[in-house]
Amino acid sequence: MIPITKPSLDISDLRYIKNVIKSKILTDGYYQKKTEALIKKLIKSKFVSLTQSCTAALEISSILINLKKGDEVIMPSYGFVSVANSVVLRNAKPVFAEIDPKTLNISYDDIKRKITKKTKAIYVIHYAGHSCEIEKIANLAKKKRIYLIEDAAHSFLAKYKNKFLGTIGDIGVFSFHETKNLVGGQAGCISINNVSLIERTNTILDKGTDRKKFLNNFKKKIISSQKKGFYSWVDIGSEYRASELTSALLYSQVKKVKKIQKKREKFWNKYKDYINKFKNDMFYLIKPIKNCISAYHLFVLVFKSLKKSNEFKKVMQKNGIAATFHYVPLHKSKMGKRFCNYKLPVTERIYNRVVRLPLFSDITDKEFNKILNSLKKFLIN
Repeated sequence: MIPITKPSLDISDLRYIKNVIKSKILTDGYYQKKTEALIKKLIKSKFVSLTQSCTAALEISSILINLKKGDEVIMPSYGFVSVANSVVLRNAKPVFAEIDPKTLNISYDDIKRKITKKTKAIYVIHYAGHSCEIEKIANLAKKKRIYLIEDAAHSFLAKYKNKFLGTIGDIGVFSFHETKNLVGGQAGCISINNVSLIERTNTILDKGTDRKKFLNNFKKKIISSQKKGFYSWVDIGSEYRASELTSALLYSQVKKVKKIQKKREKFWNKYKDYINKFKNDMFYLIKPIKNCISAYHLFVLVFKSLKKSNEFKKVMQKNGIAATFHYVPLHKSKMGKRFCNYKLPVTERIYNRVVRLPLFSDITDKEFNKILNSLKKFLIN
């Protein structure tokens, strides 16, 4: 089976992992700092810290903005569960919004409709590596004095106009999970763009302690006897930081990001050009909006009928090609129903007609031609 995605790993990635093992420094080390500095420079962020996962970064974001019982947080129902969990864990209420059928990103118009006096934040997802209407949403959030958090799990190095996604809102989060363009295992990253939140971030990342003020040299794991005082518990937090092994793998990946992204873009455009050759009215392609530079994370089709969508998945999988659905709307889930008793007609109408096709940088020509030939047979039958 040709999978939906596969990490781009080779022998070069071992070099940095071997360095970590040789150093015997497995936490808060050289590669953690080196990778954070590299990403910060790449995306032009005010602050970057590696986390164990994007889920961890989302949880940090909800602590940073002081979510509490009675607060409402607007988010797309069509998205991954970690966004909702990060809000519910703080006893706040998720308010699920519609998506734009052309992009599967959160609907700006529905955000406007759902803002109330209780709205504390808006969480957006940049689906498939393409920007949502981030400029309009950011302006609205600023006007209403609402926090804006960007879930850019799909969108590392994607841009809207001249700004990197994840650096436009107050906070941005990224994923380097095994399924993403760049991988660190189950790694993530948080970008703080609101300077007033930076100091507290370091405390939350470090189990709620002020240890960083005392231990800021990764080679020195002991507090100097000349320093006054000791680090202690000053806030809530957890063990959110990425390990040194994870950081080393991610460092290797970021060093070759241009090569990885160029290949993904090439295959994404090949798919698009091939589909455009056919006069097809069975489905449409999810594409970047104007002024967006995509991260080309997913290749997504939306079928016009559920029957055709199911037929297509069945045919492709029979031919050894992983063609599959994506998210089940959060508001329709067992947990989601605890917070939502309203319908989202657009989301409900579309989600089960979404089909993803394999997209990863190391697809071989043989594999890609097999996918295109199977696609052609389906389209002309």
